[in-house]
Formats: sequence, C-alpha cells, structure tokens
Amino acid sequence: MQRLIRAWTAAGIALLALLLAAFFLTRGSGRPRFEEGDLLVCLNGDGAVELYWPQTSTPPALYETEISCGETRETRRSAVPALKLSGLPAGEELTVRVRAVADRKGLFGKPRHVTSWKSFRAKLVLPEAPEAPEAPEVTALPGDGGTLLRWTGEGEVFQVFRTGDTVTPATPGGVPLALTGEGELTVPSEEGARLTVRAGWKRRGFLLFGPAASPARAGDPNLPSGGRLNLTYQETSPRVFALEWEGTQCLYFAVQRWDGGDWETLVRLPPEEHMRYDAGRLGSGSYNRFRVAAVNQNGEQDQAEEVSLWASVSPLYGTVWPIQDLTLYEDPGGQGRLASVPGGTALCVLAEAGDWFRVRHGEEYGWVDSRFCMINLPEYVGDYCSYDITNSYDSLFAVHGSPIREVTHQVLPGYEDVRTEDGGFLAPYLYPCAKKLLTAAQAAQADGLRLKIYEAFRPQRATRFSYDTTEKQLRDPALRENGDRVGMTLSGLMTDNGRFNLGSFLARTISSHNRGIALDLTLEKLDGSGELEMQSVIHDLSWYSETYLNNLNAKLLEGYMTGVGMTGLSSEWWHFQDDATRKAIGLNSSLYEGVSLQGWTQDDGGWRYRTAGGEYLRSTTRTIDGKTYTFDAKGYTE
Repeated sequence: MQRLIRAWTAAGIALLALLLAAFFLTRGSGRPRFEEGDLLVCLNGDGAVELYWPQTSTPPALYETEISCGETRETRRSAVPALKLSGLPAGEELTVRVRAVADRKGLFGKPRHVTSWKSFRAKLVLPEAPEAPEAPEVTALPGDGGTLLRWTGEGEVFQVFRTGDTVTPATPGGVPLALTGEGELTVPSEEGARLTVRAGWKRRGFLLFGPAASPARAGDPNLPSGGRLNLTYQETSPRVFALEWEGTQCLYFAVQRWDGGDWETLVRLPPEEHMRYDAGRLGSGSYNRFRVAAVNQNGEQDQAEEVSLWASVSPLYGTVWPIQDLTLYEDPGGQGRLASVPGGTALCVLAEAGDWFRVRHGEEYGWVDSRFCMINLPEYVGDYCSYDITNSYDSLFAVHGSPIREVTHQVLPGYEDVRTEDGGFLAPYLYPCAKKLLTAAQAAQADGLRLKIYEAFRPQRATRFSYDTTEKQLRDPALRENGDRVGMTLSGLMTDNGRFNLGSFLARTISSHNRGIALDLTLEKLDGSGELEMQSVIHDLSWYSETYLNNLNAKLLEGYMTGVGMTGLSSEWWHFQDDATRKAIGLNSSLYEGVSLQGWTQDDGGWRYRTAGGEYLRSTTRTIDGKTYTFDAKGYTE
C-alpha cells in the first residue's frame, strides 16, 4: 500500500513539474517584438504632436499608447505605428508610453492578451513655442537611382518622411523613411510621392523633432529634361477642384480619372504653355485619383503624372429625410411658416445655415431644422466609410449560423428601395450623429482602417417583422444552413439556455435604429484586403456576440465609436447609438416605413427628378405636383 502511495505521489509531483515548466516556457512566448528603432516625437507648428515608433516584427499586433498631459489620462489603440495628438495644453508635461499588444492563447487554449516586453517612453514639457529645431529648407533633385534631397537647418539628426495627398487632419503627417546626421540623402523615387524632412535633437529614450519642411515632389529621372508636367490641383470653392500642369510637346493631353478598376478618359486637350482642367464639384468626402498623360503622334503616352485628393465634407446637394413631420419656414430660425413636410420625405439640401437646411418641397422653397433630418451617409461622409446594407438584398440576421425562416437571406420589409441605380445603398443617419461618425471614421483611417456600415436607419416595420417572425421560431430546432440539426432549440442557441433573451438582440417595438441614431458596423482594411476578424460575424443574434467576449479588433472599433460620444449595447459588438444627441434635441419620434430617393434633386447642372428606385426621369414629359416638366436625355429640366 505504501509503495502505491509513493508511486502516486511521485506521479503527481512529476505532473505538477511538467505543468509549471510548460507555464513558464509559454509565458513569454508569442509576445510581440518591436523592430530596431527609436520613438520619434514630432512637434508641429499648430500645437499637435505626432508620434512614430518601430513596427513589430512578430505576428500582427495593436499598439497601446498611454497618454498623460495635464488633467488628461487616456489610452489609445492603433493598428499602425503612429499617432497624432491634438488639443494638448501648452505648458503641461506630456508623458507617453507605447507598447504592443496581441491576442494569443494560453496553455489550455484560453484566449489572453499579451504585451511586448519592450516599451517606448517619452517625457517632455509642451512650451508655448516648441524648443525643437525649426523646419529645414529642402530641395529635391533627380539623382542616380532616386531623388536627391538636400537641406539646411539646425539639428543633431534629420528624419526623412514620405507624405502624400491622402493625409487627413486626423492622420499623422507621413511615413518615416530614413534617419541621418548629414545634410543630404538619396531616396528611391516613387510616382506621386512627396518628401519632407524634420530636424531633431536626441533626448533620453526618444528623438525630439520640430515641424516638417514644406513637402518636395519626388523627382523622376526617367522623364526628358524639362519635360515634367508638375501636375497640381487646387480647391477653388467647396468641393470644386481644378487641375493645373505645365505644357510639353505632344499631340494632346488625356485627362483621366480612376473609376475603381481602370483609368477613364474625361477629355483630350491640345497642348498649351499652361494647362488647366476644371474637374467640377466632387462628391462630399470622396477620394479621387486624377491622371494627366501626354500622348504622342503614335498614340503612346510619353509621360503621365497623377494626383489623389479628398474632397471636403459638406451636405450641399445631399439627400435628407425628416425623422418626423417638420415645418417648412421662409427663413432659417423658424420665421414664416410655409408648409408641413411629412416625415420620411426625400429632400435635397440647397444650403446650410446654422441648424437649418434650405430645401425644396413640391413647389415651395424654405428651411427645415437639420437636427431632425437623416442624411444619406454615402452622400455626406462619402469614402471615409464603406457601405453594405445587406438587409436590402440578403439579410445576415441569423442565430450563430442557424437561419431564421423568412428573415435570413431575405429583403426585409421597408428596405425595398435602399439599393440605388449605380449599385450603391441608402444609409440614412441623423445629421448631428453623422458629424460624429465622420470624426470616428477619420480616426480609423489614420490607423489604415475604414468603418464599414451594415445598417443605419431601420424602419420600425422591419423591426416588428424581425422580432415577431423570430419569436415564433424560438422553440423550433436550430438548423444549420444545410438543414442538419444543431442539437438544441433556436432559443437555446441564441440565449445560452436562458441567460439572455430575444430582446437582447432584437427590439420588440421601437429601436434606436428606428429613430435614425444607431449604426451597425465593423472595421475593414483600407488596402481592400478584407474585414478585421471579430469574435462573431456581424448580425449573429446570439450570446456569442456579447461585448464581454470582445477581441482586440472589437475593442478597437469600440474605441473609435465611444471616442466620439457613442454608446454600445452589451449584446452586440457591432451596435453603437448616439443617446447624447437624442437627449440634447429631445428626439422621441421614429419612422415606421422605409425611405426612398423619390423626389427632386439638384446639382450644379440643374434640377432632376428621381423615382423611388433611384432612376432619373429622362427624355420624357411628366406632370409632378400639378405642373408639367420636360426632361432631357440626362434627366435635367428647366
């Protein structure tokens, strides 16, 4: 008996030793590691601070930056090794700490967050006038194997950055290329790129840089001497752009625009000494690429240059829908009642003054309260977000892979007119909320990410239908897509056998979506390589979507949205709503039916009329609101 006890004791000790060894051996494994380099602290002339640090050389990680300045204490997460800080108080001590964090699995496969052993730290006082070197003066010349940069200025070290036309106010000003102590450097040429230099001092644990020099266009040694086009653009008025370049010997210049898959030629212009092309008014928040090519007698391109630009954001000519019946007034501010505009009526914004939109309703022109109008996000936020309103063609509502009959893969009631003529979507969202969304989208873009919106306004009709239809099936066996049984009821799969309920995922009567203040969204990569992985697919109406299960990507999304004042739901990682705006304006209304584009719309070419499906009336004569109109081939009428 004693031998048996000793044997069991020895086996237990051996097992314990094995577990302890495995714990300590795996404890430090899989931690993200930084590549060699320094923390760069760059002080801009506008008071903003830009931070850059080496990326990780191990599997994908996020970066956590702890920030302390005056009374501010916060932690920010980013997907790229850079961060821009604005609005910091002068005269206060700024302390930052940067480390990498990643999702890993423990000894028994349990998910956990691990952080890098190494972290970067900086501490400095933000003076009224930055005690960092001034911006150097930089020239760029074509050189062997690239562009030769030369500069003059004070500093121990100089950092060369690549910048471009896609930088936004929320984006750090460039990508670090090289660090040197000399006054010149040859860098590889890259079409369309611009280069800048910052001068800096060495500090304990980091490098301190002053403002960036004015960007210099990278030279291209392959062009004929004196043959550069020097293509530039300027915004002549809100969202109205013009291209300008130097003329060269050629048959003609082809002005082209990237349509997402190829270059579309807009116009051919004969060469002159100074060239100009008016690109017109671009879509609000749209990202645009233009190219000018010099074409020779053989129809070949001798040379071409490209520019890319973001159009500014404004509601002009955007489509809006009142979330409730609104009064149309003669003047902004509520003077001179003209008419009543029913909720859900499609209107076109002709001007903005304070909290008022000037619109056309029938044959009347007047002002409505913009705070109670939903604006179409693709026409306002534009390319800062992407859109896939699946409830308008193939609803993703399901219970952890188990379809809901009459709901999953269907067009939900009220979404029949959400698809547009060009294949896009309508995404109505209350205008004050849309302003906050833009800020969140710009923050995501600074991290190389984009907000992807799956749903904004949801008609109450769809809410009631989804709830009632799903409730009738809760006791039915949960089935997989192929018809096989899961082994429990739909309710058991959804609610974790009663821990939650249907109301955790679908509103029974009125939801925040019905009021136009809620969004369902996720994150995708700007390079088009796909969405970030979350703990469940979007619109998985089950406990697997609870926010206590949030992975790092879901926490990153949460940070962007809560950072602009949105609140989430504990049951859905993808859902965020603007309760603050609802309270501020006293919003209690909702819309039962869906919306459409039917109504008058204007652009710089004149007035046109759209049907509910979004098609323009063309080459026809129609009577609208008691008046007869004749529409030309492009849909315009006098």
